Amino acid sequence: MKLYALFSTLFLTLVFSSGPLMAENKFVGAKKCKACHRKAKDGEQFKKWSKGPHAKAFKSLATSKAKELSASIGVSGNPQQARECLVCHTPSTYDLAGNERPKNMFGKKFKMEDGVHCESCHGAGGKYWKKKKMKKIAKEGGPLKSETAKKLGLIQPDEKLCRTCHAPQVEIAGVVYKNPTYKDFVFTERAKEIAHPRPKKKK
Repeated sequence: MKLYALFSTLFLTLVFSSGPLMAENKFVGAKKCKACHRKAKDGEQFKKWSKGPHAKAFKSLATSKAKELSASIGVSGNPQQARECLVCHTPSTYDLAGNERPKNMFGKKFKMEDGVHCESCHGAGGKYWKKKKMKKIAKEGGPLKSETAKKLGLIQPDEKLCRTCHAPQVEIAGVVYKNPTYKDFVFTERAKEIAHPRPKKKK
């Protein structure tokens, strides 16, 4: 639980590398992404995410098991309200220092109940979520190659990013916390489990 702050730190470092971008880019919420990422011809990314573990990350904190595990590493109270848990179970909600982000950083469709959602891995979508922008990014070769993507904050998550949460322990405010549910993390295998690529267009 408390291990999850590091994910937020790296994610926000990658996405908000400049002051203006940090100040202007908002988290719009998974429903905004659903508008263009729901159809089979486009890859059904929203459907794949909603059925996977990341979409259930916040809800999982409500279980008796979560309360037991969080208590075992020193988290008191409700895990769904504990910063030490939320920084990775809903990583869009905290800044680099582990402080809750201001409400004006979130669009009307954003819900922390979405857990680890699209923007948790791809960056706050306030500047790139619209169809016109996404089409331009696609024409430029996608998130890894597109200069527009870099400018607007769209990233392609890699192993290093994933391992900030999928790690045996992390440090938060000078305190080291062990991950009570950590298992060996083989990135190539786990990535396949949540893969949601856009289908290649037929020539």
